[in-house]
Amino acid sequence: MNFSFTQEQLMLRDMARKFAENEMRPLLRESEDQRHTPEVLVKKLADLGLLAAHLPKEYGGSALDYLSAAIIWEELSKVSWTMALGTLGHAVLSGTILSMVATSEQKEQYLAPLCRGELMFATATVEPNAGSDPGAIESRAILQGDHWLLNGTKNFVTGGGLADYILVLAQTDRKLGNKGMVLLLVDRKMDGISFEEVRLVGGRTSDIVNLAFSDCQVPADNVIGKVGRGLHGAFHGIDTARVFITAGALGMAQGCINSSIKYVQERTQFGKAIGGFQLVQEVIARMAAEIEPLRWQLYYAADLKDQGKPHGKELSSVKWLASELAVKASAEAIRLHGAYGCTDEYDLEHHYRDAVLSTILGGTSEMHKLMIGRELIGINAMV
Repeated sequence: MNFSFTQEQLMLRDMARKFAENEMRPLLRESEDQRHTPEVLVKKLADLGLLAAHLPKEYGGSALDYLSAAIIWEELSKVSWTMALGTLGHAVLSGTILSMVATSEQKEQYLAPLCRGELMFATATVEPNAGSDPGAIESRAILQGDHWLLNGTKNFVTGGGLADYILVLAQTDRKLGNKGMVLLLVDRKMDGISFEEVRLVGGRTSDIVNLAFSDCQVPADNVIGKVGRGLHGAFHGIDTARVFITAGALGMAQGCINSSIKYVQERTQFGKAIGGFQLVQEVIARMAAEIEPLRWQLYYAADLKDQGKPHGKELSSVKWLASELAVKASAEAIRLHGAYGCTDEYDLEHHYRDAVLSTILGGTSEMHKLMIGRELIGINAMV
């Protein structure tokens, strides 16, 4: 097994690192204060080939492998994971769904402008009574002649307030359960849609909203994939989103480690740099030791995904552990910085707020534990 990066991967890493520092960081504080996604970054990411890193070239993507995409996503997240989520997360989730299950005509119409940074998308799956259990989805889509009549609510839709189009997972027939699902592409300007801002503890630059659909008439041709296979189509995007979330969690954790190393080298107490104290070194050493094997496990899971091999257990394992490490590393880093770590002078306070979201998005830690257990033991504990 080759543990070294290719020259292309090294160039991508450096490009993403420079973009994060030169383009994202100057906008971070104002965007956080205003709870605003800096849309100007979307086109800049597209022009550099970073927006649609994993999407096919024929529609304007860079067609990179998932390992290379993970390298990019980690670097961007060292400055702000949720700014990356707000500006390119739609390419990760919605873009993957479109690339996997949309028709050629739909890809030309929607995926190509997404890759160029001209259109933004959101994907709406979660509901008040349906999160980990997609079979509980209550939003209904009824085919009436040349349109679908869509009714229902969706919660915690990332980018839902900025998106030009929203991929909505709805039920066509409750008796069919998961086999009755459909993915509809909804123009956000359609009548019958209302938006409600959600103010979370973190995610302040990712424009998260709740949506309500009331007799919203969606053209019959706006089905993405096949009727009855909507959940299957959504899972394509969710699986790729887990790679993005894991890379983001590692980016946040590494960003906290980097800030801590710099701080303890410069901060003095009792006549010496605090980095010379044994307990301080132990905290940093432990964080660094914990992140490295997780990074390589993510690369392994991404490589399995690239090869089309089963990777659920491997990806669930690293998503669970990396997201929880991000929470722990950001808390430890704040302790090392003292009261300064709680100010917006450092990245730590927004990493601390954002990290907890990574333990929930893409499946909670508990869900991933059950998925790992099911694969190892062969018994489904979720029903």
